Amino acid sequence: MNVWNLIGIVAWIILVVYLIFIIRNIRQRHIKMIVGGKHNSGRTIAIDIVEVLIFLAVGWGLLYAAWFRGVDYNSKDDVSVKYEYAPLVIQTDSDQSYYVATSSQNPKSPIRRYTYWSDGAKNTVSSQNADIAANASLMPVRASAYPWPAAQMKKLRQLNKETDSAFAATIKARYKNTFMNGLGMRAGREADYFTILRVPNEQLIEVKPMAK
Repeated sequence: MNVWNLIGIVAWIILVVYLIFIIRNIRQRHIKMIVGGKHNSGRTIAIDIVEVLIFLAVGWGLLYAAWFRGVDYNSKDDVSVKYEYAPLVIQTDSDQSYYVATSSQNPKSPIRRYTYWSDGAKNTVSSQNADIAANASLMPVRASAYPWPAAQMKKLRQLNKETDSAFAATIKARYKNTFMNGLGMRAGREADYFTILRVPNEQLIEVKPMAK
């Protein structure tokens, strides 16, 4: 485990200890108030509210750092970004030849799985993190939401010529070792990725119907 993530673990432990502390404190203050004959003390209630608000604020901060903070590809302080490329290997069966096979097993979800072969390996990605470029444009609309500098666009055009329009291009973001990432227990982990699956045309995509 990345040692930076200990920051988040320690923070959650402190928050749990603080929760136990305020529960005991509230209980003791109210017992003293009742024993002292004071059935309603504005000061006691105000302290209760302040302690609970502090707990909620810190708890929300930790939840935000761990689960609700989005990935900023343009933040060089937060993530490191790299690009990977690989030519696709064509597959042949009795019906057709194809570079990418797409399938779905969940009738309640439009999410599909893309399977492709490259560097002697079979790879499967979700349509949430990938898109197919099968027309004149190298850049699918969804992929354009990610940063592709001029050097990477040049690489895409070069691969398009060298591979006869059959390659996979993946952008990956990994969380850096920082205090904020450690607080969210994200340091050193993969933040996000997106893959462009470039094929010459749609006839080289195998579309598998949903299995019944």
